[in-house]
Amino acid sequence: MTDAELLQSTAARECLDNPDEWKRVPFFWPRSDIKRKSAFVPGTMYAENKLSVEPVVFMNRDRKQFVVITHIGKEMCGHDDIVHGGVQATLFDEITARPAFWNLPRNVALTASLKIAYHKPAIADQIFVFRTHLAKMEGRKAEIAAQLEDSQGNLLSEAEALYISPKNATLVQDQTSQVEKIENVFPGNF
Repeated sequence: MTDAELLQSTAARECLDNPDEWKRVPFFWPRSDIKRKSAFVPGTMYAENKLSVEPVVFMNRDRKQFVVITHIGKEMCGHDDIVHGGVQATLFDEITARPAFWNLPRNVALTASLKIAYHKPAIADQIFVFRTHLAKMEGRKAEIAAQLEDSQGNLLSEAEALYISPKNATLVQDQTSQVEKIENVFPGNF
């Protein structure tokens, strides 16, 4: 699987065809190789037959909706050829954080809760599309809704997440500079 193949998906083409509404941003935030390798998703899950290529991410103009296109390989299964529910949960946690991260104070988002409803088996070794949006924001809290689809647009699972930006500024470093770096590297049309 390659980045170019992910970009040929219907979801990617819809975003690419609307550059005034969507722009591409990185999935793995700019960080050192040491930090990247020690992080669970970009370190442990990013490998051949797992997440074999960095997911393609599009953010909409108001920074409240994200489309994430990824390939999940056969080494991420519970039952034969079915993506493990825990893998889906982990990816939902990573992906639903995006609208929270971009909108909460200091651009810091910690997961407070994550609820998932599994509707159909996610058959491994194909392209998947996660769609997520900021449903509600109040102070330091952001409620996020998301869904996972197969490449044909069939709904496989849904998630609701609550993120909180911590009061304690020393708990997690302010990420505003990361947002600025991303904006400079991926300027887009907005």
